[in-house]
Amino acid sequence: MERLFQDLRFAVRLLLKDRAFTLTALLTLAICIGANATIFSVVNSVLLRPLPIREPERLVLMHNSYPRAGVERSSNGVPDYYDRLRELQAFEEQALYDTRGLTVGIEGDPQRMSGMMATPSLLRMLGAAPLHGRIFTEAEGELGNDRKVVLTYGLWQELYGGRTEAVGQELRINGEPYSIVGVLPAGFSFLDPDVRLWIPAAFSVEEKSARHSNNWSMVGRLRPGATAAQAQQQLDALNARNMERFPHFKEILTNAGFHSVVVPLQEDLVRSIRRTLYLLWGGVLFVLLIGVVNITNLVLVRSSGRAKELATRQALGAGLGRLTRQLLTETVLLTAAGGLLGLAVGYWGVSVLSALGLERLPRGTEVRLDGVAVAFTLLLALGVGMVVALVPVVSMRHVNLSQAFREESRSGTSGHGTRLVRRSLVTAQVAFAFMLLIGAGLLLASFQRVLAIDPGFEPASVLTARVAPPESRYPDSQALRIFTGRFLERLRTLPGVQQVGITSSVPFSGDSSDSVILAEGYRMAPGESLISPFNTSVSPGYFESMGIALRSGRFFNDSDTERSPNVVIVDERLARRFWRDTNPLGRRMYSPGSAQDLTKPGPDSRWYTVVGVVSEIRMSGLVETDDRVGAYYFPLAQQPRHNLGLTIRADSSSTAITPAIRRTLAEIDPELPLFGVVTMQERLEETLVDRRTPMVLAAVFGAVALFLAAVGIYGVLAYQVAQRAREIGIRMALGSDAWRVFLLILSEGLLLLGAGLALGIIGAFSIRSALESQLYGVGAMDPFVLGSVAVVLGLVSLAACAVPARRASRIDPVIALNQ
Repeated sequence: MERLFQDLRFAVRLLLKDRAFTLTALLTLAICIGANATIFSVVNSVLLRPLPIREPERLVLMHNSYPRAGVERSSNGVPDYYDRLRELQAFEEQALYDTRGLTVGIEGDPQRMSGMMATPSLLRMLGAAPLHGRIFTEAEGELGNDRKVVLTYGLWQELYGGRTEAVGQELRINGEPYSIVGVLPAGFSFLDPDVRLWIPAAFSVEEKSARHSNNWSMVGRLRPGATAAQAQQQLDALNARNMERFPHFKEILTNAGFHSVVVPLQEDLVRSIRRTLYLLWGGVLFVLLIGVVNITNLVLVRSSGRAKELATRQALGAGLGRLTRQLLTETVLLTAAGGLLGLAVGYWGVSVLSALGLERLPRGTEVRLDGVAVAFTLLLALGVGMVVALVPVVSMRHVNLSQAFREESRSGTSGHGTRLVRRSLVTAQVAFAFMLLIGAGLLLASFQRVLAIDPGFEPASVLTARVAPPESRYPDSQALRIFTGRFLERLRTLPGVQQVGITSSVPFSGDSSDSVILAEGYRMAPGESLISPFNTSVSPGYFESMGIALRSGRFFNDSDTERSPNVVIVDERLARRFWRDTNPLGRRMYSPGSAQDLTKPGPDSRWYTVVGVVSEIRMSGLVETDDRVGAYYFPLAQQPRHNLGLTIRADSSSTAITPAIRRTLAEIDPELPLFGVVTMQERLEETLVDRRTPMVLAAVFGAVALFLAAVGIYGVLAYQVAQRAREIGIRMALGSDAWRVFLLILSEGLLLLGAGLALGIIGAFSIRSALESQLYGVGAMDPFVLGSVAVVLGLVSLAACAVPARRASRIDPVIALNQ
C-alpha cells in the first residue's frame, strides 16, 4: 500500500509538471467519456432498464394487423378480449386499456387531464398496491358499477393535499360523479407518465359483439414458463377458429392479410427508437476510440521524451515490474480524473438532450444519470486507462530503454516501430472520423429530404386547440350541432381571425381514426382487400384555415346540414383508388352498416355523394409510418363528434388570440376547458424530434471526431518535425529549398489521410445496412454525401498538415545542425 501511495504522489507531480499534456488528455477524456455517459444514460433508461412494474419480462402486447388494407398496426376489439380470456392458456391474466382525455370538474374550474381507462384486471396485473383505499374490483368492470376512480399520487396531493379522507369522496369526470376508491403510490405509472387518474372500462352488449371494431390496446401476463412464441401460436389458432365461426368475415379478412401479433411489452414500447439509439451508441463509441487513439499518441510522445528518465531509473535498479506499475498508475490516475470530468459532462449532456425534446421519446421522461450509468462511466474510464497504458508498457518490455535512449540522442529520431505505431493510430483516427462524418452527413441529408416533404397544408399562422363536450351534457347529435354552430360563429368574429374550422382529427396530433368506405359500382379484383382510409368530420372553413387545396368541386358550406343530402369530400389518393381517370364528383360512396354490407350495399348502409376532391395531406407526420390509402371527410353537422379540434388561421401571432378563444368558450359553456393549445408549426416540429435529435447528436460526434483526427495528424507531423529537425537541416544545407521540405512533410500527412479515407470507405460499407433504416430519400452510400465528407475531412486534415509542414520549411539549418 505504501508503494502505491508513493506511485500516486509521483504520478501527481509528473502530471502537474507536464500541464500541457495533462490538460489536453483531460479535455479529450472528458468529452469522449462524457458523450458515452450521456448516450449510455439514454440507452440504459430506455432500452436496458426494466419497466417499473412487477415482472415486466412476462408482459406482452397484442394487436391486430390488416397490412393489405393499409393498416399494418391496429388495436384490438372488445370481442378479442373476451375470446382470448377464454381460449388462450398461455396467459395468467389479460387486460384492455386506453389513454383518454378527461374533463375533471375542480371547484368550478374544470381541467383537462389524461386518464387511463382499463379493465379492472390491469392494475392487478401490474401489481399495483394502493397507498390508500383499494384498486378496482372485477364487478366494477360492468356497466352500472363503473363510476369509480383511482387517483395517482400527484393528483391526490394536488386536489386533496394528501388527506386520507379523499377516499370515498366524489369527483366529477366528464360531467358525471365518480367515487374515489383509492390512491396509487408515488412513482407508479404505466407507459404514460402524464396519466393522472384511472377509471374502469365497462362494455355494452353491442361493444362485446362488434368484431374488428378496434379501439383498445391489450396486454397480457404470461404464465410462469410460457413464452411469447407459445402465446402467438395459440392466438393464431384462435383467429383460425374465428374465421370458421364467422364465415362472413373470412374472405374479407383473408384479402386484408389479417393476423394478430404478440410482442414483449418493453420491446414494443421502444420499437421506433431502438435501432437509432444503438446506432448513436455505436457512433459515440467511435468518438471514444478516436479519443483513446489520440491520448495513446500523446502518451507515446511523452514516453519517448521520458526515455532518459526511464533508462536512468532502470540503471539505478528499478525493474520492469516497478516501471510498469508506475506507468499504469500515471495513466489510470489520468483517466480516472477524466472519468470524473466525463460524469459532469454526461450530466450536462442529459440536460441538453432534454432541451432537444428527449422527453417526447418512449420512456424519455425516465432518462437520468443513475448509479448504473455512473458505474459504467467509471469502469469505462478505468478500461481506457488500461488500454492507453498498454502500448508504452508493451513497448518498454520489448525494448532496451538505455539502447533506445542512445539511439535517440544520436539520430534525433524515435525508433521505427514507434513511428509505425503512431502513424497507424492516426490512420485509424481518420478512418473512424470518416465513418462518423458519413453517418452525420447522411442523417443531415435525410433530414433535409424530410423537411422538403409537402404536408399538404400550410402550417404557418395556424393555431390548434381542443375541446371535448361530454356526453353527459351533450347526449345527442342535436346538442353537439348547437354547441359547434355557436362556437364557430363566435370564433369567426374574433379580431385577427382570418379562417376558422373545427375537425375531429387535427393533423399530427395522434388522434386520427380510420374506417372502411366503399364506392358505388367499384368492383374489387379477386383477392383485393378492403381499405380503411382516414376518416374525419370537419366544419365549413376547416380546409380554408389549414390551407388545404381544392382540386375539384367545392368545400363544405353552411348548407351542408343534417337536413340536406349526405355529402363527402375525398382526397386525391382515395379518388385515384376508386375512380382512376374518371371524375369522382357526383359519384356515390357508402359506409357499411354491418358486416354483411362489406361485400355489397345493404339496408343499413349509409350513402354519400362526392362534392369535392382535396389534396392529400399528411396526418401522422411528414414521413408516414403506415399506409391508410387516402382520406375522406364528412360535414361535422352530418357526423357530429364529441372530441373536437380547432384550426384557426390568424393574421398576427396566432398564440395572441388564445385568451379571446378561452373567453369565448367560457361564455358558451363555463364547464368546458380549452386544452392542447399549440401552433400547427409546433405540432410539425414535434413529429421531427426522433429524426432531429439523432441528426444533431451525430453532427456533434462527427465534429468532435473531425477535430480529434485533425489534432492527431497535426500531433504526428509536429512531433516528426521536432524529431527530424537535424535531418531537415542537413537536407537544406545540401541544397533542398523550403518548398521541397514543405511538400515532404505535407506528403507524409496526406499519405496518412489517404490511408484513413480508404479504410473509412471500407468501414462505411460495413455499416451500410444499419444506416439504411434511418434514412429517407437518400441512399446509405450517397455519392454526394461521401464526396462532401471526403472534401471536408481532406480540407481540415490539409490545414492540420500545413502547420507543421510550414514550420519544417522555416527551420534554420545552422541552428538545427548545432543542436
